[in-house]
Amino acid sequence: MAANGFIAASGALSMLDYVTGRSTALDAEWAAKTSAGDLAPKVSYLMLLSTTVTDAQTAMSALVPLEVTGTGYARQAVTWSAAQVTAAPDNKRVLASSDLIQFGPFADAGGLAQPVAAVALVTRLTSPPATPQGLALMVWNLAAPVTTVQNQALQIASGSLKMELAVT
Repeated sequence: MAANGFIAASGALSMLDYVTGRSTALDAEWAAKTSAGDLAPKVSYLMLLSTTVTDAQTAMSALVPLEVTGTGYARQAVTWSAAQVTAAPDNKRVLASSDLIQFGPFADAGGLAQPVAAVALVTRLTSPPATPQGLALMVWNLAAPVTTVQNQALQIASGSLKMELAVT
């Protein structure tokens, strides 16, 4: 699954706030999840999207309507490796998914109702369509949409989702 990723607006703002020592939208999100009874407020989840997205579409209110549907589909928690430094001259800081991520198997006759064209890293396990909650942190558009059939699972290999920070 070849994909190109970009940081979502909420993710970028949270990164800048963190670097400058300001309180962040991410801090507020973790506090909201904790007060709602979430026992793991800093866990992030991967959601499957039915269409590719641009940076302008990374608000949860724009992403939730694009989320795929189907029996057996649920957002999945993502674990990350420790950040690594690539060799010179790049000197990038790279973070990669550290475990296999599996969606499904999908019980509907046609698998998922739509092909999967993108994945988004979000802060909530669920988000009601009428009142989307949480933040989108990162989005990866797939090189080509993936379709599923009945009883098929969709897997994302360990290490295939990456976040890079270039340091000059």
